[in-house]
Amino acid sequence: MQSPDSKRLALTGLFAALTVSLGVFFETFIALPVPGVRIGLSNVGIMLCLYIIDLPAAIYVAIAKSILVPLLTGNLIVKMSISLPATLTATLAMALYIYVSRKYTTPLSTGSIGGFVHIAVQFFVVKNLYIKSDAIYNLLPYFTLLSVLTGALSGYITLLILRNFSGVSECTSIYKR
Repeated sequence: MQSPDSKRLALTGLFAALTVSLGVFFETFIALPVPGVRIGLSNVGIMLCLYIIDLPAAIYVAIAKSILVPLLTGNLIVKMSISLPATLTATLAMALYIYVSRKYTTPLSTGSIGGFVHIAVQFFVVKNLYIKSDAIYNLLPYFTLLSVLTGALSGYITLLILRNFSGVSECTSIYKR
C-alpha cells in the first residue's frame, strides 16, 4: 500500500511534467499575433496542484516551470529572470485567493487573478531590469486584458480536468482539506 506522501510526490511530479510539457510544446509552437504573449496553458498544472494538493506542491511545480521551460526553449537568463518572480507571485496570489474565498471561487476566476498578477510582475521586472523607460507601462492595459483572458482559458481547462476525469476526483478526496 502506498503512503499518502508517495502519492503526493507522484502527483506533484505528474503536474510538473504536465506544466513543463505544456510550456515547451504548446506555448513555444503556437504563435500569437502579439509578440511576447503566451497562452498560459502551462499554468494548468500549477492550478491543479493548488486545488488538489497544496501550496508547497504548487510552488515546486512553479519553480520547475520557471527553470525548465526557459532551459529547454532558449534564452535562459532573460526568460528565467522574468518568469520566476512572476510565476511565484502569481502562484501565491492564486493560493491566497483560493484560501480566502474557497467556496466562492472557480478555476476561471483563479486563472484570471493569476494572469493579472503574472503580467503585472513581468512588467515590473522588465521595467527595472531591462527597459528603463516608463513608456513600457503604456502597453500594460493591453497585455493585462490578454493575460486575464488567457488566465481564464487556463482556468477553464483546469475546471474541465477537475470535473471530467474520474482519477482526479479520487485524488481530490485523498487530499481534501
